Amino acid sequence: MTSLRFTAVLSIFCCFLAFGNTAEVGPRMLPIDKSNSSNWAHCGPKNDLVIKNLNFPNTIYVPGSVTVSLLGELKVPIEAPLRIEVQVKKRAVWFWMKVPCLFKYGSCTYRNICEKLNKVFPGNSCPSRIVSYGGSCRCPIKPGVLNVPPTTFHIPKVRLPSFLAGGTYKVQIKAISGKKEIVCFQTTVSMKLK
Repeated sequence: MTSLRFTAVLSIFCCFLAFGNTAEVGPRMLPIDKSNSSNWAHCGPKNDLVIKNLNFPNTIYVPGSVTVSLLGELKVPIEAPLRIEVQVKKRAVWFWMKVPCLFKYGSCTYRNICEKLNKVFPGNSCPSRIVSYGGSCRCPIKPGVLNVPPTTFHIPKVRLPSFLAGGTYKVQIKAISGKKEIVCFQTTVSMKLK
């Protein structure tokens, strides 16, 4: 069940990448309180998804909520097969330890994102918020301006091994369409268990 919830959240995030040419730029892109906003950087040689503004908290509480916003431009269409590669490292005392992929959390590769979108949103069941911004829950995702207004995701209570419970993490996320890397960005965040 937790795996399905995580896949659904990941799929919704991918849907937000589908805002296409009709996305509105400007006053609807509300900044999140910068005092708790994480720093991030592009890490790819050339990003076909140019992220101009990405806001999310630098401390994530589990369970809890995370509010994310994004402003960027997709320069090429995204087509199946689409995969997302996530690399997570946890700060140990004197080094960074790679977090393995456990129960679809950690340093994992999420394959067949387009197919997962079709399962999570069968037929025309794309959420109205995505449709209202001219988006789609289906691949291919058309090039254009991407404006994801502040959107809140719930993080459920999960059982984690004690060595993963809380701490500081380096996270790198890559999206790959076919064999072409679309975007790579990295950040450092803290996680605290409630």
